[in-house]
Amino acid sequence: MTSLSMTTLITALALSVSPVIAQEAATTATEETAESPWLKVYFDSGSATITADQAATLDRAVRTFREGDPFVMVVAGGADKVGDPAVNLSISLQRATAVATALTERGIPIERLQVLGRGNSELQVQTPDGVAEEENRIVEISWR
Repeated sequence: MTSLSMTTLITALALSVSPVIAQEAATTATEETAESPWLKVYFDSGSATITADQAATLDRAVRTFREGDPFVMVVAGGADKVGDPAVNLSISLQRATAVATALTERGIPIERLQVLGRGNSELQVQTPDGVAEEENRIVEISWR
C-alpha cells in the first residue's frame, strides 16, 4: 500500500469518529493505559508535521512493538490552548494520523494502531487559554 493511500486510510478511520466519541475514546484509552509505557512526539505550533528530530522516538516505538508481545499501540494527539477548541481537536487528530502513518511506514500493522484526537481536553501542562505550551502539542504513543 502506498504512503498516500495509507495516510488516506488512517485519516478516514480517524475522521469516521465524531469529536465527542474521539474524546471519550481518548479518555478510556488513557485510563486503560495509565500504567503502560509511553513515548511523546512533539510538534511545532499549528503543525502536524513530524520533524526529523522526532525520528528516534518513532524508531523506539517500532523497536518496542517488535520486542513485545502482540499489543495495540494507542496513538493519541494533543494540542495547546491557542485558538478555537474545534480547530485544536482537528489538529490533534492530524498529528495522531501523521504519527500513525509514520509507524505503518516503519512496519507496524495498521490494525494494531488506535488513533485518537484529544484536542486540548487532556493537557500535560495546565495553562490559561491562549498560552502556547510545547508539552501540550504532542502525540503520546502508549500500548496495551
